[in-house]
Amino acid sequence: MYRDFAQEVYIMRKVRHRNVVQFIGACTRQPNLYIITDFMSGGSVYDYLHKKGSSFKLPEILRVATDISKGMSYLHQNNIIHRDLKTANLLMDENKVVKVADFGVARVKDTSGVMTAETGTYRWMAPEVIEHKPYDHKADVFSFGIVLWELLTGKIPYDYLTPLQAAIGVVQKGIRPTIPKDTNPKLAELLQKCWHRDSAERPDFSQILEILQRLSKEVGTDGDGRQKTKSGFLSALKRSH
Repeated sequence: MYRDFAQEVYIMRKVRHRNVVQFIGACTRQPNLYIITDFMSGGSVYDYLHKKGSSFKLPEILRVATDISKGMSYLHQNNIIHRDLKTANLLMDENKVVKVADFGVARVKDTSGVMTAETGTYRWMAPEVIEHKPYDHKADVFSFGIVLWELLTGKIPYDYLTPLQAAIGVVQKGIRPTIPKDTNPKLAELLQKCWHRDSAERPDFSQILEILQRLSKEVGTDGDGRQKTKSGFLSALKRSH
């Protein structure tokens, strides 16, 4: 336990980005181990979707996805693989900026660029991780694809299966979440690329950002994915109360 805690502190001390939860300090004297970070008053994206029963319009989906992609791109540029990217680990601050959190199972990539050992959460986990095969930063891209689908539908991935059944289905049957028929075609294409079986075929986060920014312009948001009208993410949040 202490080793994992120390690893998380080590990683969090290294990172500083608008879309990554900011490390402030830590108590490292056992048994009282804790990490101090920014207070994220907006809670998790998971709670927003599944406990408050809220939903996102396309412009808000693109903004949230852009925030996540910027944070993940920064982590990957610093050779950090998150390994447990999911909506429960995506937190919102008072300005509804989404930040990547929880580095409890994150690791710094070694010089070979590949890693082994299973970690993360089955419903969001890449097949190569489930199978204990070597993997790299593209495992996070697969998880992002599942997160993006979750933003789009407001549903828990594979909610008709247990986590273990979902993992077996992803690996043995190649199942993926069903993309709604009315999904923007370019967004649907991005989903399919992100959760491609072959990790080499998945885009990296710099490529994902380019796609999201082009889509944002098409649907009437500004350069950072924020809607130009008053009906953006904040009003969506207000409607949930």
